[in-house]
Amino acid sequence: MFSKCVLLLFLCLVATESVIGKIRNGYTTAMASAQECLRQLNQRLLINPDMPESERRRIYAAMKKHTEAIAHYQLTDALLDQFRMISPDLYYRIDQLMDRRGRETDIYVRFIPEADATVMLSGVSFFRPSAIDEDASRSRFGEFTVAIDIWICDTALNLLAHEFGHTMHIVPNLAAYRRYYSETYRDRVTVSHIGHSASDASGRMAYSFGQQFLRDRRAFRLRTGKQPQRIFAILKKVRNGLREAIESSFQESLASSKSLE
Repeated sequence: MFSKCVLLLFLCLVATESVIGKIRNGYTTAMASAQECLRQLNQRLLINPDMPESERRRIYAAMKKHTEAIAHYQLTDALLDQFRMISPDLYYRIDQLMDRRGRETDIYVRFIPEADATVMLSGVSFFRPSAIDEDASRSRFGEFTVAIDIWICDTALNLLAHEFGHTMHIVPNLAAYRRYYSETYRDRVTVSHIGHSASDASGRMAYSFGQQFLRDRRAFRLRTGKQPQRIFAILKKVRNGLREAIESSFQESLASSKSLE
């Protein structure tokens, strides 16, 4: 299950300000943009009731794309909350993670469709060196951040626990780990092996987090008498709720526009 994850260390130098470290939803910016786009598309439908069918189809296709972005935001929120309920100790250890110099680091998590993956592995953690200093982590979300992408699949939370383990070791040991990474994986051709050498402390921490999560999940079932909700059931519920909300909003806007005529 954990053989298809990888750690990627990229060389890129940009400096910005630090923010308070927390586990964060990696879709936050995309969701805000999607909401605004849906509002504009909805308005176009309202003011152009006689638009050509070809244009209407394009608008509906765009609305579907933006709706999916919001769905993935809501799914990620729901799964992070589920992880916190199942394994609060692991969650809060990552939520309060600091680098070697005591600076808090944001961990941005996205649960993504396999088709959207930039690396064809089911779990990926992205760390980039920073221009600030060798101990600061950077990702596409800015300075003092780590980006984690997990495929939407039945084992998504197990994979997240595994990636959290990698992150737990690497963030406070980034400079030393970069040197180890360069020496250990220089000649490796199997991408899935990266981060999982027998001598790799981050790989051992990832395995430890994964095993702890499995124990916590069993304890959660015994304590609550319930199975955690399956990921595709959550996604279906989210999509259905969004469709209903969008349709309701459109009908309300339509009724409002007619009342003003």
